[in-house]
Amino acid sequence: MTNAGNPTTRAQASSPDAGTLSPDELNALVQRQFPDYAACRVTDASGTHLLMEADGARLRTRPGGTISGPEQAGLVDLAAFLLVNARLGRPTPMALTTSLQISYLNRPRPGLLRTHARMAKFGRRLCVVLAELRDEAGDLAASATVTYSVPPTVAGQGTG
Repeated sequence: MTNAGNPTTRAQASSPDAGTLSPDELNALVQRQFPDYAACRVTDASGTHLLMEADGARLRTRPGGTISGPEQAGLVDLAAFLLVNARLGRPTPMALTTSLQISYLNRPRPGLLRTHARMAKFGRRLCVVLAELRDEAGDLAASATVTYSVPPTVAGQGTG
């Protein structure tokens, strides 16, 4: 006998927050897999959004004291990766960036940077995340659309 017809079971299984990774679990994943991003810390996460803070004083800068473009792209990519992992509810290191489109809007100075990522589409194989990077004053520094490819789950094989 299955519970497939039970509306409560269906709602729980499709709930974006059912089985999501917590900020502490995501921060542990960053420590294990991305030691170069020690300046980053997830402060809030669900299956639909993620908030990550970064100490901009610990990031690479360009002459003139602005956070470099590659660092900004790295922050939005990391936030998108972590949101996809949070939604999957398990570490999935082989979730891969397939597309990252970023617009640099203002020069972020070293200081506290916040990246807000939200899930635009969560499919079986592709996930689309919209991300905004804001500086300490709350000014929008960059806006990005990041697409991730999610590997299929193979029965009996771990993903992380």
